[in-house]
Amino acid sequence: MKNYTKILLSLSLLHFIGCKEAPTYNPFDDQFDINVSTLIRDKCDTINTGCGYWNLQENSGRLRTYYQIYADDWRKVVAKGFSYYADTLILDKNIHLTKFEYDSILYQNIKINSLKKELEKFNYSIIKQVRGNVFAEKNRDTIRLELSHNFLDVGVVRYLTFFKTPPKKNTH
Repeated sequence: MKNYTKILLSLSLLHFIGCKEAPTYNPFDDQFDINVSTLIRDKCDTINTGCGYWNLQENSGRLRTYYQIYADDWRKVVAKGFSYYADTLILDKNIHLTKFEYDSILYQNIKINSLKKELEKFNYSIIKQVRGNVFAEKNRDTIRLELSHNFLDVGVVRYLTFFKTPPKKNTH
């Protein structure tokens, strides 16, 4: 009976060592070897980002973590990050703005109180905002959240993005 127990424990251990981790939904950690099936079970949105890449992104909240996969190997996470949905600017279609006026509206600084609270969950603090882009820091690690936008019929959705790839493995 003891040998049976040892064999069962050994097989269980091998099974768990070979399994991929459940996602933490922390865009800043170095966890990339995750079980992509869990993202699908968690009902993440599937977003085509072009050139064969797909983001599996949380589908609620202002800060939505995503894990990026490539179509040729959908079980492997190649990057991760988040989109923070800042605001929606409603633009009157009857007003004709110059490119300078339009850009000055698009790239104005955003209200960051909600973002500040979201980043504090990961121990990052906002240090400055320049032309809509936000810079945050944790233990002297400075990151840049880039301001992007999507056009709608009634206006523009502005959002900040953060993107990270797996750390390079030391080959020495």
